[in-house]
Amino acid sequence: MQVLALDGGGAKALFTINVLARLEEDLGVCITDAFDLIAGTSAGGIIALGLGAGLSPAEIADHYESLVTTIFPASRRTRRSLMRRITHPQYDADALTEALKDVLGDRLLGESVKPLVVTSWDVRSGEVHLFKTPHHRRLTRDWKIPMVDVARATSAAPTFFAPATVDDQHLIDGGIWANNPSVVAIAEAVSMLEAPLSQIKVLNVGTTDTLGMLPNSIHTGGLKAWLPHVLPLLMRAGSKSGEGVAEHLVGPENYTRFDVVVPEGTFTLDTQRTADLKALASGAARRLGPAYTARFAAHNAAAYQPHVTPDQIARQKERLHGER
Repeated sequence: MQVLALDGGGAKALFTINVLARLEEDLGVCITDAFDLIAGTSAGGIIALGLGAGLSPAEIADHYESLVTTIFPASRRTRRSLMRRITHPQYDADALTEALKDVLGDRLLGESVKPLVVTSWDVRSGEVHLFKTPHHRRLTRDWKIPMVDVARATSAAPTFFAPATVDDQHLIDGGIWANNPSVVAIAEAVSMLEAPLSQIKVLNVGTTDTLGMLPNSIHTGGLKAWLPHVLPLLMRAGSKSGEGVAEHLVGPENYTRFDVVVPEGTFTLDTQRTADLKALASGAARRLGPAYTARFAAHNAAAYQPHVTPDQIARQKERLHGER
């Protein structure tokens, strides 16, 4: 069983999706054909949902670039907005929702063409929250939820966006506990899809990495010194810990992480440097191509048979439209 795991990273996920798009173009393959399960966190969750919606990586890349410029407008980066950020989220969640609708439409999670797992966190219960397609008979609830709502929940990064209310739960970005969803995907493959651990292969794509060095000011500094670094640090730590555990579980021969290292501060979660990210992805895909061909390209994923019928999907969509 082959798993595609996509890290969180805000606007930096433009690197991730362009890597996948260039792989398809260079190798003449369809990425989703090679993977039995796709897992995503935050921006990686948005990409996973786009793939589940049947969009190609190139189509998602076009949408995602537009989404970045729409929801992270430069006008918000003023001194006034920084002062407002002390008491309010920096960006407009409604703008994010509308941008996501342009990508995902009114599709339900149950309409995904691939098995998906998307991470989030319930702020009221203080517990992990996972959205799952109906790829097992026990998974009877999440399929009814619009993909847009799932995307909104997984990407509700603290301080950037307000929490999302989905199915009466208050949810935030899954990156606070699983910025690298590889372990989540491995657990799902074993527990729900009954794959032997020894037969699982993982391709994990990051959103650019840094050397991880923090300024010397944190050694003696307090809140002012630490605050700008807390969220990026948590996300990087989540990715690194997920990488280590996943590799330990399936073995280094079955775990492939692909990312690029850039200087500290090159890209922020709300970066507008889309051209630079696309350029990095172009070169990165050239290097990943041989490894992808050798390790993943020959596998044909099993046909996905969701435990939900077209009639159930249609009735749920009618009910949701009636509520609006």
